[in-house]
Amino acid sequence: MPLPKTLIILVWLIASQLFAEAEYPTTLPEGQVPQVDAAIYVIDVTNITGSEQTYEADISTLFRWKDARLAQPGVSKRVVPLSAVWNPNILLANLRNAKNSLPEELEILEDGTVNYRQRWTGSYTAQFDLQAFPNDKQTLPLIFVARGYRQGELEMKPLAEFTGRSERVSITDWKIGELELNATNFELPGLQVMIPAIRAELPAERYVGYYVGTIFITASIIVSMAWLVFWLDPGAHNPRVSISVTSMLTLIAHRFVIQRELPNLPYLTQMDYFLLGSTLIVLLGLVGVVCVLNLYSSGAKERAARVNLIFRCVYPLPFIALLLLVL
Repeated sequence: MPLPKTLIILVWLIASQLFAEAEYPTTLPEGQVPQVDAAIYVIDVTNITGSEQTYEADISTLFRWKDARLAQPGVSKRVVPLSAVWNPNILLANLRNAKNSLPEELEILEDGTVNYRQRWTGSYTAQFDLQAFPNDKQTLPLIFVARGYRQGELEMKPLAEFTGRSERVSITDWKIGELELNATNFELPGLQVMIPAIRAELPAERYVGYYVGTIFITASIIVSMAWLVFWLDPGAHNPRVSISVTSMLTLIAHRFVIQRELPNLPYLTQMDYFLLGSTLIVLLGLVGVVCVLNLYSSGAKERAARVNLIFRCVYPLPFIALLLLVL
């Protein structure tokens, strides 16, 4: 009767598997401080949004620990649900809107080593300091914590073997550095409780070429146009006033056009100071034109010529100083 015997063996194997899973420990090993090794690999970085304090990335993680209670010599590998075995309850603390794409499963080796792999794709929060924008350098963090465990109850350590990032990433306006992984403690907001954590930091430096070509050079041309009025004859009232007013209106219009390129923040950035300073310099030129016009109209032509010469020589100096401060 080979068929019934085969069925009996099959039923026995299924029952054995169910019984084995039921016997898996789901509590923390007594008298031990488990060590969880963590590896993080950044597959891609697609976007950084400074004004929203977020960035988008695709990452892969590996968490590994050893539980002697799960050792079964001769059994090469078992795959069980995450909830069936004790695990450190890994949580991504700075997660904003990301999805995990791998099954919530654990891989158990014969010596009791447990591997938990996951892949996350989406957005994560960060604390960016944009005061130096567009010359700013930022840090893209990833903070994984052991939820439910306090400092000293569990230890997390970086696993350098599988940590790193892809050589090429999708984002084009930032220079991405090498990933750094460190063990740390994470303080729960408002509770003053420290929990074990692993923190990954990915340095990012903004490329300024785009902003130089579209904002700085354009503003420089407008300021230079306002400077050219002092090279005209002091008696050319209409052209001088027309050029000065046009320069002011053009710079204001330029500021509105590039508004979408700049972050909306509660403080001023270097770019804001540059545009504000450029506007004030153009306004200074308009004031100079009015002064020369009044002097010339009142008959003090020589004095008007001297004032015009002073503005011609001094006018570009504050703008040059402004460029040096920003760039």
